[in-house]
Amino acid sequence: MKKNNWLHNKISQCPDYVLLGAVLILCLGYRWFYFGILHPNAISYNSDSVSYFTIVNIFEGVVDAYRTPLYIYVLDFFQNLSGDNFLRHLFLFQQTISFLSIIPFYYISKNLLRNRYLIIGVTIFYGCWFPIIIQNVNINPESLCIAGSTFVLYLFVKYIEKPAKYTAAAIGIFPFILIMLKPTYLILLGVIPVFLIVRFIHFRQERKILYWGLLGWLIAVFGVLGYCEMNNRYNGQFVLSKVTLSNSLDSVIESGAYKHGGDAEFITVIDATRQRSFYISQFLLDNDSINNYKRCYNRFPQYLPLTNDMRFISSLPDTVNYPYERLSRFVKKSQYSMTYFVYMFKRTIDFVWEYIILFLIIILESIIIVFAFVKYRRIAWTLSFCVLFVLGQFISIIIGGIGHNHLLMRIIGIGYYEYNRLLVPSYPCIIQITASFVGILISSLDKEKFIKSIL
Repeated sequence: MKKNNWLHNKISQCPDYVLLGAVLILCLGYRWFYFGILHPNAISYNSDSVSYFTIVNIFEGVVDAYRTPLYIYVLDFFQNLSGDNFLRHLFLFQQTISFLSIIPFYYISKNLLRNRYLIIGVTIFYGCWFPIIIQNVNINPESLCIAGSTFVLYLFVKYIEKPAKYTAAAIGIFPFILIMLKPTYLILLGVIPVFLIVRFIHFRQERKILYWGLLGWLIAVFGVLGYCEMNNRYNGQFVLSKVTLSNSLDSVIESGAYKHGGDAEFITVIDATRQRSFYISQFLLDNDSINNYKRCYNRFPQYLPLTNDMRFISSLPDTVNYPYERLSRFVKKSQYSMTYFVYMFKRTIDFVWEYIILFLIIILESIIIVFAFVKYRRIAWTLSFCVLFVLGQFISIIIGGIGHNHLLMRIIGIGYYEYNRLLVPSYPCIIQITASFVGILISSLDKEKFIKSIL
């Protein structure tokens, strides 16, 4: 008993930099063991990876219709730096950014959680969890997305602890950088103003500081609109990415709502091929995506073997490139049908059921947030941000037209690591939500600790 008390006192009195250093050493050792010994040649890629090997120059108005430019620039930088061996340096870069993100994650945990053992445990989990660290050898932006989500959450926590105009401005602007990495972060343009408005109402003394946050948010909004206009001028589409149309086309084909699209030629093509595969029908109509894939593949490392999805896309015939406007009209008209409404409703239920435990935790956490506000007039800022961000990700997945086939991807997929990448940007927030819930359960036996844990 005395030994346990001695250990507890030592950990309680130990400075943060010592605990964080120990956590970093442990995580570094585990990653070295996994990637250096167990899987020294680990690599993950798919047909989505190919689409990032395109040419962009935003300073000259040259943008890609399918991918926002930040990760394209990252790939281009390492290709120019290292030539054919660029993957080694790319993965080292992604490993480094991922490893360094453990530091802000620790301080986020310290802000949100009140149990030091839990802070240490959840940080080690973040630094060693397979679905996170495996993204570091993935030729996709997910690794940088995880680090980006952690950093924006850290900015949020830093502002809560000590409001400052530069931090507020950074909270407003940083979502634009993340959106240029992956459009899924568009949800932040809705979450950030909610935070700014609520702070503006509750804290009069912060209002001059919050104007900087609003200014940063406006810069991000106009930046996104400017990029969409650039895309419109170069590709004829006022969108961040044409991928949304492809996903929506897949959904209307899968649901059967395409019969209400009002385009006889499209309906005939789908009827003739739908039984073989929804994706065949989709790519025959959206053949521009096939042409784009083939252009990008010329810049993709040729020594890497084809994956199943890459082989499938390569086998598709080159057909008519139908105009974007015509495809968009067909999809929208199909979506305004009862067939599509019923399909979306069922898919939403299936999606919730797939992640029922996470949804239950989020619901319980939301109840606790409301209780804390009603009872103590306090807002659980960090936890609220995490909940809003994760819910926003869920909504964007459902509304964005991501097909049910995507939702069923799991860690036990093809080869090494094919699994659901849709929620990857939310992983830091999901971990914090779950850890917060565990912390509340642990402290529920002590009323005083329970109150502290929810506030």
